[in-house]
Amino acid sequence: MRSFTGILALLVLAAPIGLLAPGTAAAAEGCVYVAAPPYPANLWVRSGPGTQYEPVGSVGYEETVEGSCGSRGSWTRVWGEDFEGWAYAPYLGDAGEDPDY
Repeated sequence: MRSFTGILALLVLAAPIGLLAPGTAAAAEGCVYVAAPPYPANLWVRSGPGTQYEPVGSVGYEETVEGSCGSRGSWTRVWGEDFEGWAYAPYLGDAGEDPDY
């Protein structure tokens, strides 16, 4: 019972500082990526981290998009003016680097 109380107290303390809301923390500290899917395709942004999720937007070839500075498996959370969702990480290049194509 004592460990349950400790865990509960930790969760109550962590929630207000954003430890339980990674999307909110990521939005404050976003990285900038360049969409680099196979030419000339657009990069689909999906509602979740996988192809089974519905598209919620897209990013044009070589356009920039802001996103979290990490990924969940092969997917990175990204956002723009009209969308927020997940993009396939191998098709995102660091905007500060020269692409390899």
